[in-house]
Amino acid sequence: MRGRIFSMIVLLAAVMAGSFGAGAQNVFEQTVSFDKVIHDFGDIMIADGPQKCTFVMKNVSDKPVAIFRVVTSCGCTEPSWTEEPIMPGKTGEVSVVFSNDQGPYPFNKSITVYVSGLTKPVVLKVRGVAHDKMKSLTELFPSSCGPLGFRETWVSMGQIDQGLARSVEVEVANTSGRDIEVRFEDVTPGLSVSLPENVIPAKSRARITCVVDTRRTSGERWGKTPFSFSVVVNGQKYPAAFTVEALIKENFSDLTETQKRAGALPQFESSSLEFGTVDAGQVLTGKFSVKNIGKDSFMIYKADASEPGLSVNLPDPVPYGESGTLDVRVDTSGQSGEVLNIITLITNSPTRPIINLFVVYTVR
Repeated sequence: MRGRIFSMIVLLAAVMAGSFGAGAQNVFEQTVSFDKVIHDFGDIMIADGPQKCTFVMKNVSDKPVAIFRVVTSCGCTEPSWTEEPIMPGKTGEVSVVFSNDQGPYPFNKSITVYVSGLTKPVVLKVRGVAHDKMKSLTELFPSSCGPLGFRETWVSMGQIDQGLARSVEVEVANTSGRDIEVRFEDVTPGLSVSLPENVIPAKSRARITCVVDTRRTSGERWGKTPFSFSVVVNGQKYPAAFTVEALIKENFSDLTETQKRAGALPQFESSSLEFGTVDAGQVLTGKFSVKNIGKDSFMIYKADASEPGLSVNLPDPVPYGESGTLDVRVDTSGQSGEVLNIITLITNSPTRPIINLFVVYTVR
């Protein structure tokens, strides 16, 4: 429960200090922050050759830190980084060169950065679309709100700890031959949306900055959480034009390793429910049994299902040494064939903050 208490302390301190600014974005374990965690190259031509980007890391702790290893998910990305220790308040860099020589395709590459003082590495992303021939803005940005085009209407922010914030940029384009004025309305609490300029020139691109700040949700949003906004283009409103999804989990950064090991620890009898072959429209019921073998009470904040028709009844907090059950109900109406439904649990267990359970069946 200490992690939960810490989250509320962070929230209270932020409110008192009025510190909801951009400086709190992309902080990891109160030790380092990055200016961004995703770099979007956008549309590039293969003929443009290798592409380079840089992530700036700041030491926000009171001790020196060092980047001691950087690993990429593909040989097409080559990293380099600041090798000397980074003093408190100072910055270092992780630079990445994307070779851009593997043909026309959308790419999304991971860069795993190991930093001293962090219990887990930081995962950065570089993404974009490589083309072998030019395309029009309308082709590149097919999801339209009038003359304002999006590549798609949804983006994932990834995981965010309670009490922290993450940012992502969304590229858009004015596909028309005239300047357009853009503003945002109906922004979900916890999300802020901005453009460098609210006028986008004709046939040009711009980047919308989206910031999800869990402190603005009073620490009550958990798991897969959608944040949406409407856009107003030249006075014409387009409701719920875009959605940013984040997976919000508990923040354990104030705990020592000993305290984390002494926290709640769930032990499930089984991680899957298998119903075999069932008739379409049949309602299935089952349960997962869990025993808490940790020292603190075990709590599930939220359960998210990957497929429709599934609901979960969560147990009350499970004290040390006791057991509880998650009751599952599945309505197979409208389903067919093999179904794998993944239940993602968001918990207060420092060693198992995210747990996946599986419900498997075939609808005939």
